[in-house]
Amino acid sequence: MDFLDLQIIKNMEKEGRISHEELSKRLNLSRPAIHNRVAKLEDQGIIAGYKAVIDWTKLGYTTYAIISLRVRTDDYDRLLKQLKNLIIPDLVIEECHIVTGTWCILMKVRCMAPAGLKAIQDELHKIDCIRESSTSLILSSIYD
Repeated sequence: MDFLDLQIIKNMEKEGRISHEELSKRLNLSRPAIHNRVAKLEDQGIIAGYKAVIDWTKLGYTTYAIISLRVRTDDYDRLLKQLKNLIIPDLVIEECHIVTGTWCILMKVRCMAPAGLKAIQDELHKIDCIRESSTSLILSSIYD
């Protein structure tokens, strides 16, 4: 991995659908050289896939929040499976992380209305090992 590979990765991370032609112009390399480097990065698993960036607000998911959980468990795998299987109407769990610090788990959720936050709180507190939660509304984001 060299400087050019890092530049390819940075460009592709920002614009997943960027063409090899455009990359070749930006990085002053031939299109075949870009193609070979991208293929190599994919073969090595450095580029693991491509995804769509969704504008959730256009789908009606206008409420965005971080839910912090304090838990007491010796089986995080079971807890994460329970969280993954939560089904709340009009709510999407975008991310879920085990973290260090005051809180044990951070979840990023989107919902259509604040009532979705109440619904997920109700479901979370049915899980025995969850001791405490805190929900913070996200008002705006610098990076997404």
